[in-house]
Amino acid sequence: MLDRPELPTLEDSARPSLFPAPVESNLRSERERLLARFRDRLVVRPELNRRIVSYQANKTHPGLRWFKYKEGFSADLVRGFLDVADGPVLDPFAGLGTTVLVAGGRCRQAVGIEIMPVGARAAQAIATVADGVCPESLKAAFFGLLQAVAGANDSPVDCRFPHVRITEHAFSPETEAAIARARSFIASVEDDSLRLILDVACMSVLEEVSYTRKDGQYLRWDRRCGRKLRGGMHKGRIPGFEEALLRRIQQIVTDAPALKRLYGGRAPKIVEGSALRELPLLDDESVGLTITSPPYANRYDYTRTYALELAWLGLDRSAFGRLRQDLVSATVENRSKKPLLADTYPRPDMLALSEKAITRQSALSEALEALERCRRQLSNPHVIRLVENYFSEMALAVAELSRITRPGGRVVMVNDNVQYHGEEIPVDLILSDIAEYCGFECEEISVLPRGKGNSSQQMGKFGRRELRKCVYSWRRT
Repeated sequence: MLDRPELPTLEDSARPSLFPAPVESNLRSERERLLARFRDRLVVRPELNRRIVSYQANKTHPGLRWFKYKEGFSADLVRGFLDVADGPVLDPFAGLGTTVLVAGGRCRQAVGIEIMPVGARAAQAIATVADGVCPESLKAAFFGLLQAVAGANDSPVDCRFPHVRITEHAFSPETEAAIARARSFIASVEDDSLRLILDVACMSVLEEVSYTRKDGQYLRWDRRCGRKLRGGMHKGRIPGFEEALLRRIQQIVTDAPALKRLYGGRAPKIVEGSALRELPLLDDESVGLTITSPPYANRYDYTRTYALELAWLGLDRSAFGRLRQDLVSATVENRSKKPLLADTYPRPDMLALSEKAITRQSALSEALEALERCRRQLSNPHVIRLVENYFSEMALAVAELSRITRPGGRVVMVNDNVQYHGEEIPVDLILSDIAEYCGFECEEISVLPRGKGNSSQQMGKFGRRELRKCVYSWRRT
């Protein structure tokens, strides 16, 4: 087990709803057998609350508070695990770059891979400010941007917000005009670092000034948007673009000295791309510690959630579709990547290892068969394909992590279990079993004291079931 005395365990009496002990003489299902095998490594850690393993703790954190990237985890979580292994640090699903920023601040070599250009670009902006961009130049650029936004000039047609269908009617006419003036000014800035920071500052307030709100796997729309809506919500007062941008600029200027102190030790490398394409390019045993949180198998489509920001960055309809397919399969729209990987994957040995790990995964097969039996009752039958593809791709990522992790190195992974039509998918146990087949030892599956409840629809049919929220700790043997 990991030596982390600051994370005391709870007594067994606190555990029943999270991982009830199966009766050894009556292990009828493969999932029960898998639970029995890992049960002594399921440990409730009270300090691992939802605030720590989510974006919530970053809301007041310098730099990380600029952009509401709800799929991330906190800097506090990274600090709690950063000393469990030496050597270069990796996050193959880097999000906002929390892992690599904190590691770089400790002068650790760090690489973050992030497929969502929204997260990658925001992480690069935070790292740029932390690296010591000239304060006077930054303030002058911000002053020029605010002047341009407040100007009475007509908004340039060629700089208007590049809407795609899903973002149309997101802004009032006044906000549309202000955004166009901002985009025109940013395009005129010659310094790459300053242009990046201005771009992210504007991108970070788009949701706030829009008629939309991120809500799980969708954008919810305000009734005032002019779209034809079945219901819609009332978002309350929506600030103007200039007002929201000024607040963000004040945050960035205020945070700059703290960022240099916190993250200015060693600039991380942030790669915009797919983990399944970038991990094969890393050398064997080149990483000492991975701290990451991959997409969950929960049907969330990040291309819809971050549609405004992706459109701001210039993705058109075709680019949205390509990005959605390149993401680790987490939505019902994802097609299988197996044919493409079989033809193009540069490390066939790792592909073969991951396929063997999946083939022997009887608990996963059992869950898929159970979903197949109730296919007609599923809200979307493509959920079956989602689950199958998710574990196939995650097995390949785990196999690559086993190759690039040094002996004695560790992987720390945040993830949630999921449930469809009353069938729980024990993601923590299945991925840990795959990890052990690929050469890791699962030292501990740290469990949050309070799990995640199932949806109201599933609760009505199948009763309340608390699903585990976990942090896995794997050691390379």
